[in-house]
Amino acid sequence: MELSIGISTAIILVFLFALLAGGTWISIVLAAVGLFGLAFMCASGTQRMMSEIMFNNMVSYTLMAVPLFVFMGNLLVKCGVSGHLYEGVTKWLRIVPGGLLHANIVTCAIFAACSGSSTATEVAIGTGSVPELLGRGYDRKITLGSIAAGSTLGILIPPSVTMLVFGAYVGISVGQLFIGGVIPGIILATMFIAWIAVATARNPQWAPKREKFVPRAYFPQALRALKDIWPYMLIILFIMGSIYGGFATPTEAAGLACMISFLEIVLYYKKIDFHMFKDAAVATVALTGFYMLEIVGARTLGMALSMLRVPTYLCTLAAGLPVSRTVIWFGVVLIYILLGCLMDGLDLMLVTTPVFYPLVVYTLGFDPIWFGVTLTVILEMSLLTPPVGLNMYIAHSLGGGKRLQDTIKGIVPFFICMVLCVILLTAVPSLCTWLPSTMVHR
Repeated sequence: MELSIGISTAIILVFLFALLAGGTWISIVLAAVGLFGLAFMCASGTQRMMSEIMFNNMVSYTLMAVPLFVFMGNLLVKCGVSGHLYEGVTKWLRIVPGGLLHANIVTCAIFAACSGSSTATEVAIGTGSVPELLGRGYDRKITLGSIAAGSTLGILIPPSVTMLVFGAYVGISVGQLFIGGVIPGIILATMFIAWIAVATARNPQWAPKREKFVPRAYFPQALRALKDIWPYMLIILFIMGSIYGGFATPTEAAGLACMISFLEIVLYYKKIDFHMFKDAAVATVALTGFYMLEIVGARTLGMALSMLRVPTYLCTLAAGLPVSRTVIWFGVVLIYILLGCLMDGLDLMLVTTPVFYPLVVYTLGFDPIWFGVTLTVILEMSLLTPPVGLNMYIAHSLGGGKRLQDTIKGIVPFFICMVLCVILLTAVPSLCTWLPSTMVHR
């Protein structure tokens, strides 16, 4: 007897969350649930469909950019050159209220634009900055909150592995997603900086007294700081300029940026050796393999859901609700926030995209580039929310592992900034779509 769509959906969800609750690897969960649906709830031909899914994912030209961007980020982390960037930014911002707390945000934003990884950004910047700030008397809560929140910019400010996987998964331009993340990334970083300035102005005990602005002393040091910052800005310029100008695809830009970062480390920093290179390569292979297994598993689940007509059923159900599309959208946002407490950002995106992408884009009529960028901001929240928030635990560890509630309290205001950013992007979608619309396409 053929099951109804509602019953099929319930069975799939129960099976999915039962495996997740058991601590099974997310890639295995996605593939197992997908295979279960294809084998027992759909028509025959499962083996042929699985071989097509695996082949199409493994030969994807777009996804070739994943190992290249990951390798570039690993090179920068393993060679320990992030400290130079932090020192340079510190010289620029020491006169601003909040001082080195702003350096956390700005340094994370710049490093994120080179590494594309939130965890890599947090480890690279936080390892040196957190002990330095705590040693200078900065408040523990806002220090840990700033490094945890600032590092989440790694999946929003391009290049972003999350955006790359999302674009390849749904079949939209990765280059446009990258460029679409520029303005929201700047807006969110500005919100973080504004909160720090207001908080430290109202609570002077949270930060040491800022240095006085003495032009004769400040400007020469600010100019000298450029030698620590320009290598990163060069990488960003080549990535964004080549994609925006239509000179290179994201995959080609990834290869170019990887080569530039390697040459900078060898010729400018002179820090690389065989063991660092090997460690970066091994870490890249391991993480890329993990990503590809997740993508194959997500594609399998997506195929099963599609054949069971679950997305079509949900879209029809949502279209019949007597509310505006904005209300439905914020309902989707709430679901993402709740699920983000249980899953990592990339895992959450791969699990939910087969269901919510058709609903948001085809039924509600939102722009796919806007959805991809705004979804990335929402996924950033999952990196901060307990009990799974990875960036929260990394920040807690960097702070000495004392009083997790201090870390959570420090994160809350930055989480609110992210919610406000989602509301702003919903009210003004052109913040995500205007810059991509001016691109030279290739």
